[in-house]
Amino acid sequence: MGYEGLTTDDLANVRALNHAWLDQRWPRDMARLSPQRQERLAATPFLLFSFREHDTGLWRHLLAEREQRDLFRQPPAAGGGQLDLQAAGLAFLWELTRRNPYAARIVSGAPLQWCEQVAATTLWRVLECARSGDLATWRFPGDSPVCRRLFLHGSAAPREPRVAAQVAALHRLLTAGAVAQLGHLRSAACRARQVGRRLSDEV
Repeated sequence: MGYEGLTTDDLANVRALNHAWLDQRWPRDMARLSPQRQERLAATPFLLFSFREHDTGLWRHLLAEREQRDLFRQPPAAGGGQLDLQAAGLAFLWELTRRNPYAARIVSGAPLQWCEQVAATTLWRVLECARSGDLATWRFPGDSPVCRRLFLHGSAAPREPRVAAQVAALHRLLTAGAVAQLGHLRSAACRARQVGRRLSDEV
């Protein structure tokens, strides 16, 4: 079965969103890169930030239809630039999940269920979710080896180490959910009732 890959326009949007994210939310424990290195890091072929796509409880709450909003519940504070970036990023992923869910999963690492939920809702509802305070977060923890390698080598001028670091981070992104799911399956198997088999000596 064939899958349509990312287009040039898709990658241009990913790069623009990454660039905006790096301008707004630089990791506190990492030295600022030069503009050239930051530009190369922004060209990483997936979103450097996450919308917590694997948090099923959060997205079940965000996408739930509510007849009346709680007037006393205020969303977490977030700056205007952060909200604009969340709106642009989610609108991009909404369009991509409807047009090419395979590509959406590559650039976001999102599980299939998340892509289906987002694609099934309206753009207006997605933009409402984008106004839910501080939703976007760094995809990898700043102190993780994959993040440090991505910042150090994924922004380097030589193409070979740069591509290797970005592909390694992409591999980590795409397999993290699978590993988590495998853990759930193993836990479920441990809780399952064991069925004994009786062996008969009779021929």
